[in-house]
Amino acid sequence: MSLKKKFVKYLFGLTILLMIVNVIIEFAVKPDKPENSGLNELTTYQIDSVFIDVLGQYGIESKWISTKPIKVKDEDSIKKQFTVKLPADLPIPLIIRDVNKSIANDITGFVSQEKKIFGNTEIRVYTNELLKLQAILIPDPQTIRERNNLTFIFSDISDLGQSDFNQFLSLSYKLCAAMVPNEATSVQADSLKKYSKEFVVLLNDNLTDKKYKLETRDQKALIRNSIGNIIRDFREAKLFVIDERGKLYNSVIYNYVRDEFKKRNRELVPLSEFILLEAVNENELVSKFKFHSMDGSGSNQKTFLLAYNSFVKIRPELELFKKKGHQILPISQAEIFLTTK
Repeated sequence: MSLKKKFVKYLFGLTILLMIVNVIIEFAVKPDKPENSGLNELTTYQIDSVFIDVLGQYGIESKWISTKPIKVKDEDSIKKQFTVKLPADLPIPLIIRDVNKSIANDITGFVSQEKKIFGNTEIRVYTNELLKLQAILIPDPQTIRERNNLTFIFSDISDLGQSDFNQFLSLSYKLCAAMVPNEATSVQADSLKKYSKEFVVLLNDNLTDKKYKLETRDQKALIRNSIGNIIRDFREAKLFVIDERGKLYNSVIYNYVRDEFKKRNRELVPLSEFILLEAVNENELVSKFKFHSMDGSGSNQKTFLLAYNSFVKIRPELELFKKKGHQILPISQAEIFLTTK
């Protein structure tokens, strides 16, 4: 083979080798395709669904939501605009925040815009520079969410350990404890006011402290003295409650005790006025709570009597009810308290 042919063969082989090396380098250094580039982009229909779902979380009814056909210049991605009437007490930024949060969790290239138009708010949602949602939010004083007032009375606060009692005090809600009069609860009751908590006095079969006991064999003077001690030592009590299942309620002295409290401008409220919230398991407990909280029959005041641990279990549901507009009231603002004043 001539030297010239050998040289040409050498160049050809080198060229092939360089091409192979170039391909290897290209694949080795090529940046990975973004994990979410376009793959998770929500459709207009999906974003509409997110928007409607968020409105539902805030108790916005379908009759307050309307749509109309629109044509936005230079935009082919949407064909309708939402118009939503909102209760005047519902801050619009909460709606926008939750829509943004829901969409941003699913896609990249997401942008939202909002602007005020004569007191109303227009929001627009874009993904990858395509308009996917346009809505007008209108505060309307005539739009009112159906809601209940929820009040909670804890039946076992005096039995809690220090850690659970401190957690109860730290809860942001204005909650209430049921206190059976004795030396320990009189001290415990004094600490509640500092933490915006309230209490009611409960007269039941655990009323055994000599200073406060109300027994059939006692003379009327002793009974009156015990009643005076209860009212004086628990003067911050919002209600005085009688357990109809107890011995006192079913005794011959009950009418006298009731009248003596009444003379001192204190009504004895039957324990059965409250909704006893207890169950054999967590699922049943949550189900009962949801049933009573959503019940629209009768009074819109729902006053629950429950254990502290039960409250911990229903608390996630409680947050959802608050979002829909239901209010958590202290016992001092509850209907049952106002009717006894």
